[in-house]
Amino acid sequence: MATEMGNAPSALNAKISNQSGFQVRYCPEGVHFFDRRSGWNLLLEEVETATASWARAPRYMSIALTNACELSCPYCYAAKEPARQRADQVVQWAKELDANGGLGVGFGGGEPTLFPAFAELCQSVHSETNLAVTFTTHGHRFTEELVESLSGSVDFIRLSMDGVGSTYERLRGRSFDQFRSQLNLIRRTTGFGINMVLNSETISDLPDAADFAFSEGAQELLLLPETGVDGELTCDPKTLSRAANWVSENQARVRLATSDHAVAALGVPRLPIASSDGSFDFMHLDARGVLKFGAFERQGRQLEQGDSLLVAIEALRNTRSAPTHA
Repeated sequence: MATEMGNAPSALNAKISNQSGFQVRYCPEGVHFFDRRSGWNLLLEEVETATASWARAPRYMSIALTNACELSCPYCYAAKEPARQRADQVVQWAKELDANGGLGVGFGGGEPTLFPAFAELCQSVHSETNLAVTFTTHGHRFTEELVESLSGSVDFIRLSMDGVGSTYERLRGRSFDQFRSQLNLIRRTTGFGINMVLNSETISDLPDAADFAFSEGAQELLLLPETGVDGELTCDPKTLSRAANWVSENQARVRLATSDHAVAALGVPRLPIASSDGSFDFMHLDARGVLKFGAFERQGRQLEQGDSLLVAIEALRNTRSAPTHA
């Protein structure tokens, strides 16, 4: 039996949902229970599940709503060509995920709060599905009105903060004091975590960044070694070594996470609730409508307006060795 607490959605392969937001998901590894409001997870590994009951959707889908962003962070790997989803299509795809075993959807970009009617999109997905709704943001567009619109319609916010003080200001081109003040608005919306890119310019800030994040109420610190557009780590070995040493000394006292491709480099353990090979934990849909196994993948399957997301998922999965779904 594996358990986990936290507001970031994590799970496995299948589900029965109800209107409370509590979900039961069947997968090759067992039966997974998930509550989007608390982030509570429980995996019963001892229970055998029939192949016909396994989820047909990945447990978590990230969707880039737009490539637009006002910041120009030098290490950003996000696509820069103009592209944007349609809200009604995103809602329809979310319903497909919900009906076929998905547990959560994470909106990103670009900067997702630049997406037209972003709050209304979150409200629709949250009210019309049982998916956990999360998004990643730089936080500077939060207002009283946005807080009011999003409260109750999102389950977790990931806030990008690469360094503190002058490091943050140099890399992100925004006032750190302004960032700190924005946290007062974000805390009133839902639970949040901090994302931090690790490179030679930010590594010295890691201890102070962690202290700041958790003193401000962050529930998790997500460490992201700098990565190129091809998905390969571009963070230098010395920085990775310093980060891994810090993780070893601090992971018992604070909640840490990292991307799958950086687990070995940093020594952050994989979540206890994850599929044995990671083959069906996660998929990504970019702002052009290309479905991929991850944001760094070069190849994918193009979706047009009105296309079934589930059909595209199954077609893409057939290109890789993975458990057969009935």
